[in-house]
Amino acid sequence: MPGIEPPVTHAWWVPALGAVLLVTAVALLLWLASRARTVGPDRERTARGRTDWWGAVETLHARFLAGELDLRGLHLALAHLVRGFGTERTGTDLTSMTRGEVAEGFPAAGELLARFEQPSFARDPRTEARESVDRTLEVISRW
Repeated sequence: MPGIEPPVTHAWWVPALGAVLLVTAVALLLWLASRARTVGPDRERTARGRTDWWGAVETLHARFLAGELDLRGLHLALAHLVRGFGTERTGTDLTSMTRGEVAEGFPAAGELLARFEQPSFARDPRTEARESVDRTLEVISRW
């Protein structure tokens, strides 16, 4: 009847390799954790540094109400603003795209740009301006 076998000993390099791998894994986790902490505030700082699109829309509306812009000028300025906003949000340059190209990728923005292209003859320009401003703010808040 065979007896109990003595334990098998490993070569010296097996526990050393295990220790190196363990230290490497811990270092990698610490590095990833520190990187995640530094990326978060940078994103917030970038967001604070960006254009206040909502405020820009309201400023254009105020300029329209003050008589500095007519309805056509308001629509042109809003179209420029929507393209700039879309470029910032998507990273795709919407300023050089046609309205149809914008509509393919971003339907709400395409509809809004189509609205701005319509002749600016309205029975009540103030109501038309308010509706355009409201739709612009809706697209910006949803995007």
